[in-house]
Amino acid sequence: MPTKWGMGMIPEKFIEFAHGPSIMFVGSRNAKLRPTMTFAFGALVDGGEATVTVFIPEIEGAKTFENLAENGRTSLVLVDAASHESYQFKGQHRETRPCTDADYTVQEIYLSKLIAHLEPFGYGEDLWNGFVHRPARAVTFAVEDIFVQSPGPGAGEKIELS
Repeated sequence: MPTKWGMGMIPEKFIEFAHGPSIMFVGSRNAKLRPTMTFAFGALVDGGEATVTVFIPEIEGAKTFENLAENGRTSLVLVDAASHESYQFKGQHRETRPCTDADYTVQEIYLSKLIAHLEPFGYGEDLWNGFVHRPARAVTFAVEDIFVQSPGPGAGEKIELS
């Protein structure tokens, strides 16, 4: 079923995976095709509209914000650090805006879930103490493709959007 962006809907499994507790990396590139990667801390997925909004700290994301303004191509890699299950969402930038109080609440929930998920492996709150999460920007992009990135025989396989 097409959305207002012309893509299919994001299957529920990938919506849940994006809501955490996965480690998140946002990729972009400049006009010379030089890539940039930055951490994101939390995501909101609108499966019906096939969009993802991620929260990128301003101190981390300067090059990413420049690249998105320049060409808009973006990717989000989500990794479960415990199982190595991972997916890549690719698409086109739609909006960058300052985070709201509600966005910061999503970030806090995300970090709580991630810390609880990683504590049995010896990684606690102190793992994230070096990161400055605020101020941050909310970056929304329309998802065009999702790919399996988990190590193994299915790596690189494209997921059909319904």
